[in-house]
Amino acid sequence: MKNIPLLTIILGLTLFLSGQPALAQTPEAPVRQTVIDFFQAMADLDFPKMRSYCQPDFQLLEHGELWTLDVLEDKLKPNVGTGMQRTNVFEFIKVTVKGKTAWVSYHNSAQIVRQGQERNVHWLESAVLEKTRQGWKIALLHSTVKPVKK
Repeated sequence: MKNIPLLTIILGLTLFLSGQPALAQTPEAPVRQTVIDFFQAMADLDFPKMRSYCQPDFQLLEHGELWTLDVLEDKLKPNVGTGMQRTNVFEFIKVTVKGKTAWVSYHNSAQIVRQGQERNVHWLESAVLEKTRQGWKIALLHSTVKPVKK
């Protein structure tokens, strides 16, 4: 008799869970996550981790200039040990995955606090990623600073 309530609970849970949609990951989700993780590594000034999200021949088009990972790292190094904090917020516009290539466009907003001074910067960015055995890697990143609205 005691087994009937337990059996009812198990049966009820089984029926309930079988009716729930699977937490399927879309093909676009890991692409978005790679971009987010890259910028988090940049915010943390974790250069090895930042590089781990990129192809070795990574290119960044920034302020009309062509930057490599070495140039990007050199630009960020002066912030090490300063207590700088950067918080990124992303609004993805479109993510397209075609086989082992993906491209993404998004708005990136960052709140940067350095030496007690806060500034907010907004970019319109796009990235091209390639799928490798280790996951998605950023091959190209294009960044355009959005003008400050008055």
